[in-house]
Amino acid sequence: MRPASPSSPSIRSLRLLAPALLALVGAACASFQDKPADPAVAQRLAEVRAIAGPPVSSFRFMRMTTFEPIGLSNVMVFTAPQDAWLLQLDGSCRGLDFGPFMGLTTHMHRVLSGVDGVRVQDNPIPCRIVEIRRVDAQRLRHIDTEKAAPTQPDPGQPATPPSPPSG
Repeated sequence: MRPASPSSPSIRSLRLLAPALLALVGAACASFQDKPADPAVAQRLAEVRAIAGPPVSSFRFMRMTTFEPIGLSNVMVFTAPQDAWLLQLDGSCRGLDFGPFMGLTTHMHRVLSGVDGVRVQDNPIPCRIVEIRRVDAQRLRHIDTEKAAPTQPDPGQPATPPSPPSG
């Protein structure tokens, strides 16, 4: 069997179809990434950003006590009871919301923005950190406590009288 020449009809058709296929794949990827965020995730991210400081280039890291993924491109890392950090990642980090284990790459016990990344179980490629912001852990606990507390009627408000029986 003779190989197809560059001018054969099948090669010419492929050359014409290739740009269209690439555009279709690109549009599919873009629509997947532009999917609207979960409102609860967006609210949590807004709460945390509101009490986070300005971006910093790095932070000292000896150990992580816990972490909280906020969507697929942000994670809050607690390094001590009073030390919390919001890490913004370069795009979506596959497995961040499912993995029971997460770690950070470091350089001399420092996590550096633009250099270090988040390691997630079953994801061999670290997700690069593009922004680090210190979170006010005390205010965060206060917000979380308020959200968890059952809503009680205000003692200053008079109780609504029972409605009269209809009859």
